[in-house]
Amino acid sequence: MFVVNRFVILVLTFLGLSLFPGNQTLTPLNCFIQRRACIKSWMHYDVLSYIAIADKGYVASTARQTAFFPLYPTLLRLPGHLLGGSIGDYYIAGLLISNLCFFFALIVLQLLISDLFDESTARKSLFYVAFAPYALFYFAGYTESLFLFLCLMTFFFLSRAQKDNSVLSWWLAGLSGLLTALSRSQGLLLMLPFFVVYVQHFFFTYRFAETSWRQKILAFCPLALIPLGLGIYMFYLWKAFHDPFLFSSAQHLYWGRLPLTSPLTTFRYVIKACFIPSPLQILNILNLISVLIPLGTLLIGWRRIPLHYNLFALVLIIFATLYPLGTDNALTSVPRFMTVVFPVTIIFASIKWPRFDHAYLALTLPIFALNVFLFVNHYWVA
Repeated sequence: MFVVNRFVILVLTFLGLSLFPGNQTLTPLNCFIQRRACIKSWMHYDVLSYIAIADKGYVASTARQTAFFPLYPTLLRLPGHLLGGSIGDYYIAGLLISNLCFFFALIVLQLLISDLFDESTARKSLFYVAFAPYALFYFAGYTESLFLFLCLMTFFFLSRAQKDNSVLSWWLAGLSGLLTALSRSQGLLLMLPFFVVYVQHFFFTYRFAETSWRQKILAFCPLALIPLGLGIYMFYLWKAFHDPFLFSSAQHLYWGRLPLTSPLTTFRYVIKACFIPSPLQILNILNLISVLIPLGTLLIGWRRIPLHYNLFALVLIIFATLYPLGTDNALTSVPRFMTVVFPVTIIFASIKWPRFDHAYLALTLPIFALNVFLFVNHYWVA
């Protein structure tokens, strides 16, 4: 699946660059002649910020980049340096890291779903994830692949902890959560599924009587590792910039995001913008749909997956609405954030109805191809 998906993306990249003019250009590229431009066709938007952090670190003159968490650019540093240390080398390193993380994410996802359902559902889930409308961000030098992989690793070790009752599995789940929180602030939300699984495992089964309080405490302590990931980054910001909350204030000061906002208020902004004729009208409609579909899927199909999967998906969706990007395009980037809400994809894949599969793919595959065309030509996608 991984190889097929990457081959399709490369073909779409070639076709998109060869057939359509890029943003602010008059003619398409000839990838046989303009090879460098075609190779760098994925170096846009947030990719540039991660490259800058990997190259120079966080510096006072670019405090705006503290909004990007440190794990991903840290992972780029060594391979980027080994490749030569240029901007282009860090860009290639980013593509390698993102695709490697996505490869392992697919493996872990298959293990999880095979355990929950069966092999056919697992294979279908992989296809749905790889060809989701905004799955191009699993290829680009963004954090989506890393975040997805680490979230899945947390769920994998929680599953192992439920089966083998091993303290080590609980600690590995906590460590995975720590790394997730170092890659994105949403990683902190993994505390919820960890706590739910812990309570279900020790207090709602026969194990309450069969396990000692020492075992219960040792299994609970790794929960603290998850917020520790965020704490490590905040400590660094305090030492470097004397502001442990700079990552949050940078979102407001430099990127235009509003302070903590009620989801209802955010939805009111978006719905209002959907009815105002403007260049952002279509984007607002797409952004709203990208939130409503996962919410509706959880509401209808929550019985198909375990409780901690449902709750994690729900808080990920809600979190994406808490910091709107102004009032004119409040849910900017949210379709990309929804891509990593893997429990929703599992619900889709668990539906044993061929007509649903055909309808789902008929809708998602063209959007996936269109988004690749847009992104490589430097148009905003999400």
